[in-house]
Amino acid sequence: MHQGIFEVQTLTPLFLSGADQNTAELRPPALRGMLRYWQRALLGGIIGTDTQGIALVQHAENALFGSVQRRSPVTIRIAPASSLPRPFHERITIRQGEVWRSTGTGYLLWSMAQSGRQERNNFKPARYYFPSGTSFQVTLAVSTGNESLLHQAIAALWLLTHLGGLGSRSRRCAGSLNARPLTAISPDLPFAPPTHMLALKNQLEQGIAVARTLNQVDIRTIHDASFDALAHEACRIWILQDQQPWPNPEIALQTIGKRLQDYRHSLSIVQRQIFGLPLSPLSSQRRPSPLLLRITRLRNNTYVGIALLFKTCSNSVRKEDYNIIEQWIYTFPGAMEVML
Repeated sequence: MHQGIFEVQTLTPLFLSGADQNTAELRPPALRGMLRYWQRALLGGIIGTDTQGIALVQHAENALFGSVQRRSPVTIRIAPASSLPRPFHERITIRQGEVWRSTGTGYLLWSMAQSGRQERNNFKPARYYFPSGTSFQVTLAVSTGNESLLHQAIAALWLLTHLGGLGSRSRRCAGSLNARPLTAISPDLPFAPPTHMLALKNQLEQGIAVARTLNQVDIRTIHDASFDALAHEACRIWILQDQQPWPNPEIALQTIGKRLQDYRHSLSIVQRQIFGLPLSPLSSQRRPSPLLLRITRLRNNTYVGIALLFKTCSNSVRKEDYNIIEQWIYTFPGAMEVML
């Protein structure tokens, strides 16, 4: 067997459950699903999301992570976590005069808190989560002869731990992870924590470029995307900070959440729908948010945010509609764009 072993640490609360939402557990199927998502986004940005591109992406995805007809050549194992899960009882609202408003963190993670009442038959208990600083080992393994597939799986893990998150509310900073290799890996993927914001920008650009080379497919020019794709004209990435990084992840969460709450409240309800649906009373349809937010740690234990905006096109969403979200980035005076 050939394997890559990583120590993974949570930077923000990780809400990860199985069928029982009243517990929290580290689940290999959930991790595999997110690795699929990031490989799909990577390949979609290389070969496109038209009919031909979708067929090629599905073929590559099934070859790496398996399908109903084919078992995955990549084995995923997760060791027990260093911390026990706990219920999410953080305060999510504060009183401002006569009005109750969400805290920044509460605005991002509101649906994880206890809500409703027993007598109204709508009680929902607080979700359990793994707290920030929880560590666990992830092992990706393949049999001899499948080393190139191991490298592709590691690339998907790199994308997950540098651009996204795991579990519920992962598009709103929850489940932000940091990964450190415990075994030598041959792909030239940069896992070391960057020293400053410009180093992080260079790290992200280098890592995305390396991940692309590990998938042996022909590169096509992508102008539009029908699903989340890491392509220049279908995605934008920014590093978020104010004049300098934040001193801890809690302040980063509070600042990003407060800034997002204030900005969305300044918009009309019609404009807000670009951030995702449902949106009462405008629409009960479901459309995931195109804006992915996470927290990243720098080497000096300061923190910045990462924002990804996936510009997928459909009958109901035009590419210019995403300008509303792009304007929000400018509320962070120290924001820096990552080039794809």
